Amino acid sequence: MPHTASSTFDRGLDWNLVRTFIAVADSGSLAGAARGLGLAHPTVARHIQQLETNLGLTLFDRRTSGMALNDAGIALADSARNMLSAAQAFEATSTSFKTSTSGTVRVTASEFLADVFPELLVPLRSAQNDGLINVDLLIADHSLNLLEGEADLAIRHIEPHQQDLVCRRLAGLPFGLYASTDYLDERGAPALSNMQDHWYIDGVSVPRFARGAQRRGVTIAKEQFVFRSDSFTGQLNGALAGWGIAGLPVHIAKHHPDLQRVLLDAEIQEIEMWLVGRPEVQSTAYLKSTFTTVADMLNSFVNEVLGAETELAKKAADG
Repeated sequence: MPHTASSTFDRGLDWNLVRTFIAVADSGSLAGAARGLGLAHPTVARHIQQLETNLGLTLFDRRTSGMALNDAGIALADSARNMLSAAQAFEATSTSFKTSTSGTVRVTASEFLADVFPELLVPLRSAQNDGLINVDLLIADHSLNLLEGEADLAIRHIEPHQQDLVCRRLAGLPFGLYASTDYLDERGAPALSNMQDHWYIDGVSVPRFARGAQRRGVTIAKEQFVFRSDSFTGQLNGALAGWGIAGLPVHIAKHHPDLQRVLLDAEIQEIEMWLVGRPEVQSTAYLKSTFTTVADMLNSFVNEVLGAETELAKKAADG
């Protein structure tokens, strides 16, 4: 029983057969179509036979001079050429998107970087060939899902484990221990030998301070963490208000004159940073360019802060 057109479309029409049909119609022969498509003559003949079988129609009159479209072939050729134009436009759009240097990139980062990130991203405002990159900066205290399109790039402070993401470890963000001048006037300066006499500030769901102390063999009792907040701004303001000692990124704490760095003889610590991108970072030009720029700028920024910290530690040791 011959196949009907409706049953063919139910199964899906093979675009390769349609492309071969257009080539034979335009060239007037199987051999001409084979040369144009770079296919073997038998392959072209098989494509036409398969297309006619699938449609349940004869599309060509076979003549000694070549292949001539019959009435059905003429009627379908216009639709086939429209399909070809649409397919070429589709491919052109896809190529243009992948190679374009223009686009909007959604970047998510923590509060640690909220103040400095806009300045670090300024190089993206420079024209790159014929394109310009715009940025949507999303400051979030939770991880957005890149695979579901909630953002294009993310700065994470724990190692990501989703295998489909593009990941690059960056230089760690230097941080130190700080307390307000009021707190230090009241309770004195802390030392590694008297940390049990002081109060501390930490996170609720992510107790970074407590974990860091434990890794270094320093025991701090639970009741010594007198102020806790999962908001970095909350921890910073807690330290400014005199609640206790907080671990803060150096580049932020140094802008608050009421905060003093304590335990300068302790080793420089860092908050790890990972730059993470959705899979399209590898194939889309403007995303790839942004990924590289963000990584380079953050590493450069950290090295600058770290250099200042090294000098500070050296002065403390000499003094």
